[in-house]
Amino acid sequence: MADQVGRQLRALHAFKAQVARGQTEVERAMHLVLYVLADVGPLRVSALADRLGTDPSTTSRQAAELVKRDLLRKLPDPADRRASLLAVTATGHEVVATFKQRRHEHLARAVEDFTDAELDDFTALLSRFADGLERARTDSLRPTGSPQENA
Repeated sequence: MADQVGRQLRALHAFKAQVARGQTEVERAMHLVLYVLADVGPLRVSALADRLGTDPSTTSRQAAELVKRDLLRKLPDPADRRASLLAVTATGHEVVATFKQRRHEHLARAVEDFTDAELDDFTALLSRFADGLERARTDSLRPTGSPQENA
């Protein structure tokens, strides 16, 4: 399984590069910020960094660039007026829609010989696998606790 996951990661990396052809690595990373915010809605930088698995300072720099490009905007956080939420602008949503369309076209070619049942099974298993990876990642971030708790 580890070999196939590695193979899949290499193929996905090449796939992402093809979809984002003409963009720099920084621009591709910033698109991840846009994708997450477009999917889940406004977030604080810290919550966004946690979802991306990146350092908050890196996420903050990427967000600042996206704000400068009018792809994100800052909103006051209703829970804490001192803090800001990042939200996707209309222009940012257009960028996300364009890249999602390109991604869907490429993925459709990758699974064109799957039956509907195979595609349903594959999607369900892939979703479970992604959930498991996320659970493993977040579990590894939790403190292990005191020796008494682990006894």
